[in-house]
Amino acid sequence: MDSVDFTWAGSHHRVTKTEVLKKLKGARLGPVKKHAVEADGVQHPIKEAFALVTGLDLLDFNTNQARTVFRRLGLKVTRIE
Repeated sequence: MDSVDFTWAGSHHRVTKTEVLKKLKGARLGPVKKHAVEADGVQHPIKEAFALVTGLDLLDFNTNQARTVFRRLGLKVTRIE
């Protein structure tokens, strides 16, 4: 899927795979703790990546919501053991 539409925190959002890859390329996010999304071979902490891509505050969504959107875009989502 190339884009995902969703409503969070009372507002509509549309995220495209191209936009995600562009915003995460070279992004300096914190270390991956438990959940990651992979973009261009680089693992990013999933909540920080989702916040960067959507503009949402980290406290306005949970990890599972971010995982769902990234998976729907066809991105690799992993859990670090």
